[in-house]
Amino acid sequence: MANEVTVINEWGEAYTIDMLRDKKVVENMSADALHDLAYAIKALKTPIKNVEDAVKNKLNDGVEIKDISYTEASKQTLASDDEALKKAFVKKYGWDAVEVKSPTQLKKRFGTDIQEDLDKVVVYETQKRVKYE
Repeated sequence: MANEVTVINEWGEAYTIDMLRDKKVVENMSADALHDLAYAIKALKTPIKNVEDAVKNKLNDGVEIKDISYTEASKQTLASDDEALKKAFVKKYGWDAVEVKSPTQLKKRFGTDIQEDLDKVVVYETQKRVKYE
């Protein structure tokens, strides 16, 4: 394809979208090539978000964009503030049937007064996150 989107790293190495879709190609890259490509891809996140936001704004304003439109989807939720429902679910299915809120959700709902109780039960886990410097 003559006008295919291509990611070019700082060294001028070109990676076509088809290459990047192929998981084996990406997995077989050297650490240095993967490093350079990761930074190039990271640099695209903000521009991509800007484009997505602009598309949503145009659609919200009623502007038609060829081959792009909103679709409707349904989402199922329970009436989570219904105490009778919660009690019925706990009685029939046990405590696993109701949501235990995260410490952050509990702090938002009950304020800082709950912190002392949370300190007694919160378990801290470490997780690895990718950091770009």
